[in-house]
Amino acid sequence: MSPRIRRWLWAAFGLLAAELVFAIVSGAVSRWPPFGPVGLAGYTVRALLLAGLMAALRFRPLPLWLLLLPALGQFHLAGGRIGGDGVMYYVQLRSLLKDADIDLTNEYTHYELIDREDLRVRTKTGLRRSIFAIGPALAWAPFFAIGEAVARVERAAGRDSDLSGYGPAHVNATALGSFAYGFAALLLIHDLLRRHFGPGLALAGVLALWAGSFLHWYMVHQPTMSHAPSAFGAALVIGLWDRSRGTRTWRGSLALGLALGFAMCLRWQNGVLLVLPAVDLARAAWTRLRSGPSSMSEEGLRPDERKTRTAAWRWLAASAGALGAGALVGALPQMIAWNALYGMWLLPYPPHGTDFVRLDHPYVLETLFSSRHGLLSWTPVLWLGFLGFVPLLRRRPALAAPLLVPLVLMTYVNMCSGDWWAGGSFSIRRFDPLLAPFALGIAACLEWTAALLRRRPQITLAAAVLPLVVWNAGLWEQVRRGLVSREGAASFPRLYGTTARLLADGVGSPSTWPASWIFALREGRPPSQYDPLVGRYLFYRQNNLEGLIDVGAPGDDALLGEGWGRVEERFDTKGRSTDGPARVFAPLDVPETLVISVAAAAPRDGAEVRVSVNGREAGRFAADRTLREHALTVDADWWKRELNSVRLDAGALRLYVDRVRFARAGS
Repeated sequence: MSPRIRRWLWAAFGLLAAELVFAIVSGAVSRWPPFGPVGLAGYTVRALLLAGLMAALRFRPLPLWLLLLPALGQFHLAGGRIGGDGVMYYVQLRSLLKDADIDLTNEYTHYELIDREDLRVRTKTGLRRSIFAIGPALAWAPFFAIGEAVARVERAAGRDSDLSGYGPAHVNATALGSFAYGFAALLLIHDLLRRHFGPGLALAGVLALWAGSFLHWYMVHQPTMSHAPSAFGAALVIGLWDRSRGTRTWRGSLALGLALGFAMCLRWQNGVLLVLPAVDLARAAWTRLRSGPSSMSEEGLRPDERKTRTAAWRWLAASAGALGAGALVGALPQMIAWNALYGMWLLPYPPHGTDFVRLDHPYVLETLFSSRHGLLSWTPVLWLGFLGFVPLLRRRPALAAPLLVPLVLMTYVNMCSGDWWAGGSFSIRRFDPLLAPFALGIAACLEWTAALLRRRPQITLAAAVLPLVVWNAGLWEQVRRGLVSREGAASFPRLYGTTARLLADGVGSPSTWPASWIFALREGRPPSQYDPLVGRYLFYRQNNLEGLIDVGAPGDDALLGEGWGRVEERFDTKGRSTDGPARVFAPLDVPETLVISVAAAAPRDGAEVRVSVNGREAGRFAADRTLREHALTVDADWWKRELNSVRLDAGALRLYVDRVRFARAGS
């Protein structure tokens, strides 16, 4: 292709891309004749033209760029904008660029948040608090400016356009910024993979990560959250670190420090990535200062050796100083924001609260396997991300060993977070800084699997046949139990769903293995109960039970252990009768003194009911024929964190129980 034609193609691509961006930011309408509303048909035409231009201009990797177009179409036509915590990040952006301050009072008022309990009280500097990082607002600033420009063009053309900073042009442009940062993260991760694997594995690894992780959700459906920019910041840090390993100058250390500092502004936990250059400096110190002649005393060194040793010290000092200075400058925006909000340059504890991160109590199984956003149960492709570090350590130890440190540290810190399920999260979004290491693990797993299949091709046949065997076994069991008629017809969803339910009832949901098996061994309950039970709390944080276990309610049956009969209606309520000693699970965050109130009725008056907590008798009460509540107080030292067993034992009598209520003593 001649340079002239290439220039014309680039010009056409730029004009078409700019027109599409204008349409997305302005609200799905193109102002360029003869183009009209950019709906599904209009977007499809533009996407096909852009795809042709990408292929002609040889974008690399082309499959990734081509998949960008349907993803952008989903963002434009069906994606979200401001949702969840996204508003808390957006208010900082709007305040900085429209008001030139960090006083969020008017923004909180606009979004009807000003009377929320945690925002009502002013800080000691007179401002409203924010527990969210300032970095996303700074990263979105260029896109917000694009939204401002589009809104002003619309106003100049005589059209109604909102210039307040709350309007669709500014919000659309900001959301588009997150989409762009997410895709840039994928390009950086592909570049990282390409340096260590072949082009096929690099592309497969990044596509598996994009399609199988939470990144796409935060690019498309909740783009004003911090996770797409954070994924970009972390991928940039890891890419810079990997490119300069062994050859890093003080300038390279400065650039890496700046990237690290700003990544910390995007999400504070990105600071864990500081261990990567720290490991490099420690290794260099050991190599340069502890090996060979330099290990001798200064007096025993020749002049050239003394000069070499002095140069090593200077290099280490310059690199460490440049790294620290860069990190400080990169993190300075967050420090300025904290000082403005709280009157402190550095906070002694997370703004979420002193108990938000408790390093002495990791929620290991819950974080990884719970159906409440468990990382591996929601995003099973990340199994490959973790397991891939085994072959990665064996074949590429210089790459894998340093990355293993932040992988373990950040996983542990996320396990120690107060709400380990990360609120209204898709999977556990807090793992976004680890997407690049996960991609390396995925690629290593794919590489190992390909080598295994070349040696043992019969495994491919077994892997293909196994699902068919499970399917047939499920149908066999359904017919045997009479769940499906041998003479009638049954829909595919029913056949598939019943087989999945039988599998889960028998051995637990595959996405929760091995946590559900551990639960079954500990509690003597079926592994299928793990899914709906773990992750619920009597009092703790969002969506807690408020201390109430409604024995007859369908949603609370997961909190029941053995010894309960079917749901029955008596005394104008729905409850259950006991069939011997009956158990309920009381999930707690921390042990505390509780008052247990049991609403129960017995077949005769004066029936003695023993109440045990975690295998120890905590008290007794006398039930009668009337349904009423019976209360007893149990001290904190009887309870433990997580699941507690509360057993009701009425002997041979069938005790009818409507509900079991737990209340904090003194409340």
